[in-house]
Amino acid sequence: MPVGDSHSSINVIGSSEAFRQLLRLVEKVAPSQQSLLICGPTGCGKEVIAQLVHQRSKNPSAPFIDLNCGAIPEHLVEAELFGHVRGAFTGASGDRRGHLEMVGSGTLFLDEIGEMPLSVQPKLLRALETRTFRPIGSSDVRHFKGRVVAATHRNLLTQVKSGVFREDLYYRLGVITLDIPALNQRKEDIPALIEYFASLQTHRLVFNAHAMSHLQQYPWPGNVRELRNLVDRLAALSDTHLITREVLDTFMPTAQLEVKLSADLLADAMLALPGGDKLEAVEQLLIERALQRTTGNKTAAAQLLGISRKSVERRIHGRMDKRPIALQHLQTGIRLMQSAAYHEAIADLQKGLQLLVGITLDEEVRQLHYNLYRQLSLSYQILHGWLSHDALKYHNDAISLGKKTGDESELAGLFFWRWSAQLMALELPHVRTLAQELLQHGQTEKTALIWGEAHIALASTLFWLGDNQEVLTCLVRSKLLNSSAEYTDQQGLDLFGMALTLEGLASFQRGKFKRAKEIAKKLELRGHDETLIVFHRVISLRGAAWLACLFEDRDRLGPLTHALEIQTQQYGFAFYQGLGKVLKGCYLLMQHDYVQAEQHMIDGFDTHLFSEGGKLFHSFHAWKRGELLLLSGQPQQCDILISQALDLAFKHQERAYLSELMIIQARAKWALSDATGAEQGFRCAIATAQALGIVPAQIAATHELASLLAQTKRKPEAITLLSSILKSIDSQGSHPIVSRATQLLAELEQPN
Repeated sequence: MPVGDSHSSINVIGSSEAFRQLLRLVEKVAPSQQSLLICGPTGCGKEVIAQLVHQRSKNPSAPFIDLNCGAIPEHLVEAELFGHVRGAFTGASGDRRGHLEMVGSGTLFLDEIGEMPLSVQPKLLRALETRTFRPIGSSDVRHFKGRVVAATHRNLLTQVKSGVFREDLYYRLGVITLDIPALNQRKEDIPALIEYFASLQTHRLVFNAHAMSHLQQYPWPGNVRELRNLVDRLAALSDTHLITREVLDTFMPTAQLEVKLSADLLADAMLALPGGDKLEAVEQLLIERALQRTTGNKTAAAQLLGISRKSVERRIHGRMDKRPIALQHLQTGIRLMQSAAYHEAIADLQKGLQLLVGITLDEEVRQLHYNLYRQLSLSYQILHGWLSHDALKYHNDAISLGKKTGDESELAGLFFWRWSAQLMALELPHVRTLAQELLQHGQTEKTALIWGEAHIALASTLFWLGDNQEVLTCLVRSKLLNSSAEYTDQQGLDLFGMALTLEGLASFQRGKFKRAKEIAKKLELRGHDETLIVFHRVISLRGAAWLACLFEDRDRLGPLTHALEIQTQQYGFAFYQGLGKVLKGCYLLMQHDYVQAEQHMIDGFDTHLFSEGGKLFHSFHAWKRGELLLLSGQPQQCDILISQALDLAFKHQERAYLSELMIIQARAKWALSDATGAEQGFRCAIATAQALGIVPAQIAATHELASLLAQTKRKPEAITLLSSILKSIDSQGSHPIVSRATQLLAELEQPN
């Protein structure tokens, strides 16, 4: 965790009254040892204020330690706070001091305290109240001598009421609360902030008066961080050092968001209305608005429109007979979707929407609109992925109408798709919050469908956060795998197939190789089961191929990727076609066909996955492509690729294949004759894999490190490392890396 330099100066920019009031309060409370709670929206500078509090405290030379409660797996939060002794849990190979001890008399900054697991909260409360704690697995009492400063962008009182944050801890932390104003509440500070951020750039930037005025009027939803990012982008990408309003328009969304009441813009908005007959659409909009303003009084509405009441009634009744035809298109579209004819389904569903243009939005028409939007969103998502522009457009339309229909179960399903889109964008902290909200929906609605969707959402999120034990626990709670009855929701999702895949992946990472192989066989059977709908077979083929790749099972991976390729191409599943290409590249890599392997990996990821903004499989793709570059004699390119992938993983807190990336980078350094860097990399990979409980990566990194140690005349240490890791694993259903490690150990133990 980051430890701040206590002697460095904290730059606090702002002279507005709201900000000066905050600074005055900081000066008053900083010298005390009372806990502080810093509240404010994302990007407003909570950590800067925490550092300022530390700098103004009685012990500014003591450590400042930052722990982000939402950035590490739940089961590691307690170990990070309190430390542990050797053998306290699986992977605890030695004693480790926790942050409560390391901070000494300094400041422990608990960022995003609202994300702290409920199970850890009472233990933190006790440590704050008694000023003592015990490391995990130890009976020794340690003393906490420092101060806790917590921060959150959430409303903790709301979390207290909903039962996800302890009331006693809230009041213990909130002895003193510092509320940081949003940037739009201190607009007069914007010029000074811009000047400061511009001074940090290597390229000079000058903002003219018009540009500065525009920046002061912008609402800044991302607060100071958004402003800083804008200045950074301008410095890096602007062709001129003079920043005008025109330059800003190319870097900011405000030009599209401004509303100007002009005839041209009004006409353009009308031309952008959905449907073929724009005049009919505009006419109906005017009628609906007039009826809304007159609370349904047709005579008054007619007066507003300047026509007779009979004209209003004639126009309304003239469109009523289109409803049954629109319903027929909806039903036809759903039947086509069930037979995997998604392109044809989209055409029928859009015809249904066009028929509804101009019909008054009563409850029946609203429900028709809602169902058409929802099925269109699903069709585009299956064909083009979770971040398809058309899918998101229709999804948002459905959300808007769903709120008006008031069907909570339908809305919960739509929020599941919103979670999916955020997951593909790798916004993992936000994704976790959405998954927990879905779980609350499931607990409230008490339906098997919503309950299953919520647990799939949470388990998927936990997998990409690297918390595989919690994935398995979540799946057990869901009961999705307890029955042979397979859950299929009304939106076409294969919850059983998704749950089975997640169990297989998490079991593999936890070293339960026998169970993972059993699941791989189940998925393979489902993938070839003609009684299942096509999309469900694709989900199963993807899971089976993924596991075959992890097990280095070339004989299974080849046929599986071939079957996946045929199904996705035949039915136009572009997103899953991309995944299939990446996995086909892994198969070709095993065949040593490096040129074709790289072509498949790049085409699959860049063309089909990343092109829509999806980042979810970036670490898996980078791991395998890095391995390809190494095997084809390109260690320098491999090092560059993995460095970029690690940056992205750290930025998004994605840890599913973090250890594997570290291993590949260390191998690249070894190939570049940097033995010291390679050794450090392997040791870091081992520590990371141990912390996350990822067994295959622990074995792989230990095997590589042992090889390096043996080559550098440290054979006894290599033998000790290999013996230790091999004793700790389950030999059932083994993995090739276990065989390689066992073979290396046997070779090293032979007398010279």
